Amino acid sequence: MIYIDEIIFLNFIIDYILLTTISKILKLNTKRIRIILSSLIGEISLVTLFFSINNILLIIFKLLLSSLMLFISFGFNDIKSFIKNTIYFYILNFFLGGTLYYFKLESLIKYKYYLLLIPLIMNVYEYFSYNLKNIFSYKYKVTVYLNNGKILYLNGFMDTGNSLIEPYNNRKVIIINKKINENFYLVPYKTIDNTSLIKCFNPKKVYIDGIGERDDISIGIINKKFVGYNCLLNYKLLEE
Repeated sequence: MIYIDEIIFLNFIIDYILLTTISKILKLNTKRIRIILSSLIGEISLVTLFFSINNILLIIFKLLLSSLMLFISFGFNDIKSFIKNTIYFYILNFFLGGTLYYFKLESLIKYKYYLLLIPLIMNVYEYFSYNLKNIFSYKYKVTVYLNNGKILYLNGFMDTGNSLIEPYNNRKVIIINKKINENFYLVPYKTIDNTSLIKCFNPKKVYIDGIGERDDISIGIINKKFVGYNCLLNYKLLEE
């Protein structure tokens, strides 16, 4: 016999693991509490077990619910990134469900023990994604600790064209497009067309996933929309 509280718990765990796996594969920087909250929102899907819903309405309902879950988990940078997150969410769902069905695990073990297999299946998927999807190899999670005590969680892209060094303390400049209240100074930089100035400030510290904690970084602010990320990293960070 399956009890409703067990179904709720199992559904929460599956949603949590799916969202966490998406975050790791796509290197999306987000707070754990947002994924937990999104997984709780996912419990709304269980109402379909108790009501008869038209198939078209059911599809619309699930699409809207999954969009809400992804928005809560990862926010909204641009439509391209949001669609990519949605595609991965459903690919992972189909991969997990298909794997369990293919090996007919429901006939071998009790459903409770799916919890032991789900992380294994997701890690297998994650392994192949990292090795076969080079398109995401230049993405990094970036955490910026500001001088006023606030923390920025950013999705960074390693730009081979950005090697800007501020001339005063030889700090490597990474670029973001957020409005921040800090003490700025101007740093000259060259583009293909001309030479200009960029507003920069020195954060308390910066942590980059896969690179580590850095205290030799300045942050430049520009008024430009990025696609798929909100932080442009400095390629010289890989040279040390």
